Amino acid sequence: MAITVDCPHCGKQFRLKDELAGRKGKCPQCQKTIEVPQLQAVSAAIGVAAQVVRPPPIATAASAAKTERVASAAAPQPVALSAEQVREQLQAALQGSIAPPRVGVLRKLGGLIVLVVLLLMPLFYAAVIVGLALGMYWLAVSSVGQGLSPAIFWIVEVLAGVALVCLIKPLVERQRRAVDLYPVDLSEESLLRDFLAQICQQIDAPPPQKVQLECSPRLAVSTARGSQLTLGLPLVACLNIEQFAGMVAGQMALVRRRSGCRVTNLIRGINGWLWRSVYGQSRFDQWLALVAERPHFHLAKLLLPLRATKFVAQAVLFVPMFIANTVAAGVVRHAELDADRCTVRLVGRKRFAELLERVEQAEFTWEGVIAELDFLHREQALPDSLPQQLALRMLDMTPELCAALRETVNKPDEKPFDSRASRPERLEAMAGESESGVLHCTLPARCLLLAYDEIGRKMTWDYYSARFGAQLLKAGMKPVVLP
Repeated sequence: MAITVDCPHCGKQFRLKDELAGRKGKCPQCQKTIEVPQLQAVSAAIGVAAQVVRPPPIATAASAAKTERVASAAAPQPVALSAEQVREQLQAALQGSIAPPRVGVLRKLGGLIVLVVLLLMPLFYAAVIVGLALGMYWLAVSSVGQGLSPAIFWIVEVLAGVALVCLIKPLVERQRRAVDLYPVDLSEESLLRDFLAQICQQIDAPPPQKVQLECSPRLAVSTARGSQLTLGLPLVACLNIEQFAGMVAGQMALVRRRSGCRVTNLIRGINGWLWRSVYGQSRFDQWLALVAERPHFHLAKLLLPLRATKFVAQAVLFVPMFIANTVAAGVVRHAELDADRCTVRLVGRKRFAELLERVEQAEFTWEGVIAELDFLHREQALPDSLPQQLALRMLDMTPELCAALRETVNKPDEKPFDSRASRPERLEAMAGESESGVLHCTLPARCLLLAYDEIGRKMTWDYYSARFGAQLLKAGMKPVVLP
């Protein structure tokens, strides 16, 4: 059974499920609030009788309160637009072209000089490793080493060997990948492919050769194996097309043509490796941290002294990291502010400020969603789509609420030697840009992905399987309904 609803504002007619009777929602055409009419008395009586016959589910007060909150937020779903309708609105949304910021010759020359300086830092690190290895060999064959007692000789050799292994470790260890990646077939996702090509044309950047999705509130571009764009599907679920375009423009602007981006990205890569070697944690480091937190004794705790192996590389690389960060900070900051200018010229200064705030709220809300999963797993009420769950939670998230919640939790740790501009600094740097941009579209960004629902459920299932084990039952997952 379905309810036929006529929007009193624009006259749009659409059909809704009968369980949405009496609720309020937004018209998919004009986005104005409408109220779904009540069902006839007979249908209402049948519904009441069915509720009386059906035994109530067993739930705790907390889970019941959450179910009530989710149900109350589940307003009528707008009629899904076809791919052609979305394409038509996208074509009408772009009302002009922008001029990306130009990079002068002096700035490109300065980037080359900085790159030469930064290349000396890995060479210095390699020289330390080679020097230590040669020192061990010299001690073994020279008369000085032969004149030492065997005990002292082997103590020195073993200590030097351990230090050598500690120095080699940052070169061969892999960084931990937090979530799985899901490649996007751009031949099937023509809407996303054409939209990305359109945005890249605006900022004079090559379209990404590869697009992949992950279960996180992250959006980033990588040049390690060609141009790769990683989209966090939960973040995409929280943005409209205008905001999503701003995020994509800001990332793809880091690989623009004729702007010295290759040199800048090499600088960013070297600087990032030095920082990770001093402050970052590899897979092995994170595993040792988890072992240390276990309440009882386990055999793996015998490996905890290996955490000290990191100090050798830190001692050798701290000064090079400090020099590299100091020299490269200006180049990296100018490149990132130019990327912000591309975003502002595309969507406008006002929308840029809203986008920064929206992304910050999404990252904070995502932490709450992840922290709640253990409780929902015990209650067998896990959402079947984490991207949809984040989008649902973001409906009630306001700047005031986000600020109030941040006072009750630990503030995020500030990264040492972080050369990126803060949000107020970024907004101040954009003060001279236009208030409005050339792109205006409030459709949800998830409309660009035809397989959004399928991929969202798959990555959610994979996330749960990795976290809770193979014993997870699909019967314990609840669908998430967005208004």
